[in-house]
Amino acid sequence: MKKKFVLSALLVASLNLVGCDCCNRTQASANSADVGLVPKVELTGHKSQKFEANQFISNFSIELRDADKDGAYNKLAERRTKIFDVVKSLDISESNIEQNSVSLTKEWSYDKGTRNLVGYVATQNFVVKLDSRKDAALLSQLLSAEPDIEIYPTQATLKNQDSLQGIIIEAAVKDGMNKASHYAAGAGRTLGKILYIGSEGEGVFAMGGARRKGVMLAAMNSVDVLAADVSSIADSVEISANVRLWVELK
Repeated sequence: MKKKFVLSALLVASLNLVGCDCCNRTQASANSADVGLVPKVELTGHKSQKFEANQFISNFSIELRDADKDGAYNKLAERRTKIFDVVKSLDISESNIEQNSVSLTKEWSYDKGTRNLVGYVATQNFVVKLDSRKDAALLSQLLSAEPDIEIYPTQATLKNQDSLQGIIIEAAVKDGMNKASHYAAGAGRTLGKILYIGSEGEGVFAMGGARRKGVMLAAMNSVDVLAADVSSIADSVEISANVRLWVELK
């Protein structure tokens, strides 16, 4: 049986009498008792907040070539030792260094249509976790002076990022419910149960540290090691969440 409701012009776009097909959805949805014609309000909730970064992830890689396989391995081992020495000089624990297995590939030449083995390429990637933005900048600067070590942008993160994301999502849902209560009040109704809730997108974004690559490299190659360019690394992280809600009106 259909029910008719008189709604203000402002709410016509948001308040609907619809047949709920939520049971066929993969996201949180209504149960079978909700199937039928129900008045509801559809809206989105949003929350974003910026936090000061308290963990910095530095990424490096080594790539070395040699005509001999053992020679490539030995050269890489020397460079790997240098990375650990630099990390120790900053009082960073070796447990904060993650390294993947060494990759060894062959290099070939195709002179006059004949394939000949030229040598070997040994590569290895490293990840270093630091608590200090200054130490992260200094580590990149010190390693930039070493040949055959590639330095990638340092990632600013949060140690308790997962729990903070949960808090932001909860706040986004509350924001949506607050909006729903205003729609309900405007229509002379009250809120019932949530018929549908789903993500409209969420993200974690590093803030600050937007420098041109050329400026960053110039700073890292500076003779003054004590003047590490911390401005090349993001100083904060923004967490945001958007949720979509269908809320029953009574």
